[in-house]
Amino acid sequence: MSDIEGVEPQGMIMSDIEGVESQEKRVRKLKLYKAAMSGDWETAEGILDKYPEEVKTRMNKEGHTALHIATAASYTHFVEQLMKRIPDEEITTAARGNTAFFYAAASGNVKIAQIMLEKNKDLAMIEGRGNVLPIRIAALLGRCKMVRYLYEETKDKLQGIQHKDLIAFLVALINADIYDVAMKLVKAKPELAIEKDSKNETALHAFARKPRNHSSPWMKLFSGLNIFGKKNQLQKEGLELVKFIWEKIVLLDDQRISGLMVGKCRQKLIFIAARRGKAEFLATLISSYPDLVWKVDDENNKYTIFHIAVKHRHVEIFKLIYEIGSMTDVINAYRDGNENNMLHLAGMLAPASQLNVVPGAALQLQRELLWFEEVKKVVSVREMEETNRKGDTPRDVLLKQHKGLMQQGENWLRNTANSCMLVATLIATVVFTAAFTVPGGNGQDNGIPILLNRIWFKIFAISDAISLIFSASSVLCFLSLLTSRYSIEDFRCSLPTKLILGLVFLFIAISAMMVAFVATYFIIFKHGLNRFALAIAGIAVIPILLFFVQHVCLVVQVIGSTYMSFLLFRCRKNNLF
Repeated sequence: MSDIEGVEPQGMIMSDIEGVESQEKRVRKLKLYKAAMSGDWETAEGILDKYPEEVKTRMNKEGHTALHIATAASYTHFVEQLMKRIPDEEITTAARGNTAFFYAAASGNVKIAQIMLEKNKDLAMIEGRGNVLPIRIAALLGRCKMVRYLYEETKDKLQGIQHKDLIAFLVALINADIYDVAMKLVKAKPELAIEKDSKNETALHAFARKPRNHSSPWMKLFSGLNIFGKKNQLQKEGLELVKFIWEKIVLLDDQRISGLMVGKCRQKLIFIAARRGKAEFLATLISSYPDLVWKVDDENNKYTIFHIAVKHRHVEIFKLIYEIGSMTDVINAYRDGNENNMLHLAGMLAPASQLNVVPGAALQLQRELLWFEEVKKVVSVREMEETNRKGDTPRDVLLKQHKGLMQQGENWLRNTANSCMLVATLIATVVFTAAFTVPGGNGQDNGIPILLNRIWFKIFAISDAISLIFSASSVLCFLSLLTSRYSIEDFRCSLPTKLILGLVFLFIAISAMMVAFVATYFIIFKHGLNRFALAIAGIAVIPILLFFVQHVCLVVQVIGSTYMSFLLFRCRKNNLF
């Protein structure tokens, strides 16, 4: 019994010691974890100097070490110092299937990648979770500099990996706009041009699915000044890559080409691009393989790329129809399952994404009318009067599907006209009254204004008259807008013109009224108090600026949409042949 009693306290003491050591290690690990997360090398250095084995410690249940954490957090100095203490075999340690180098590639920190590759060149070819190479994860995350660096380091080794991995990498490069590396890869492995990925799609399908760049009028205006040079360079590199890949594909027989055109869910390459509005992409393909203009989406809806361009309102694709000559007549003969021709499609309401490119229901309807009129130019007279299965002509479709938009446009114009006419009427009333109660009064003998010969009085009289004339003109314009019949044709030019004139006349009336107001103050404070008049003159500019700032965009948009719309469908160059 005495022996047992002697042993039991000793075992308890050993257990307590182990518990204390376990707690100390836990605290130490947490401190190192926090230091790695925050990039605090001083704290980490103090721990690792005393406990060098902690460099191998797994910080969490996923198995991440301090190196994994600091690399993922992109702390270059921390990683650089840590690499000096890590054994070579530990560098390749994976946590959740990913090495620390994999995290370096994902973070895009080229300096960290260089530090690691100096110690072990094989790191760049160790796959992460899902059998994904570091260079591919960098491409998927859009780390351009990292991709370019890793490609130069691994381009020879990449030639030996499977085609399914290479085509997946190529698609990732295209999606990330890293076209220079993609071009190098395809030139090194030309067979990738006709290779399909796990989704049964080629590299060209990735191009076709990329979102279209929406260029505003201002971007088009300044593009010639090379303000958007980098963006234009990317587009140029992308088209060069498309052309290179397509040149390899067109060398195949027609049946093989047709097979490559079909992607997942039986979607065809050119129709994916047509729905996305990729005009330059399609022009590049058609210029080398004109047979594409005859291709139809499916046997039920016989849509060519031009039918889809009309349906989805893609101007640049539709303009290609002017370059195919008499073939237009054959394409116009195609009908969909409901016997709709191309003009019927133009009469249908545009998709919301395209409709909202133009602000306001009235301008949206104006753009829809412009499309209808443009498509009428390429169809025959007989097709203008053809009916679909519902017995509707293209014009019937236009009226039915745009009825709601017409009502919204009418309501917006009426509300705008009512508000602006009220302001114009108030201005006309004020300046008319001011014309008969001139500053300084009139002479009792002859009724002539006492200050008639003063310069400020002359400014007052002229500006007051201008304000009265233009405010009255503005009232008449808005009144004409209110009494219009609001037929669908009026939205094309008549109604926008009245709105423009009304707003411009109102702006002139407000400006002239404020000038008359300022002139009056200079007359009143002419005796040594000009500083008050100058202050009032400065403040009087505020209403003019407010009106200008709040309405200038609207006026410019209406003018551009009404009088500059002919530029929308104008062909500037031959894109096909």
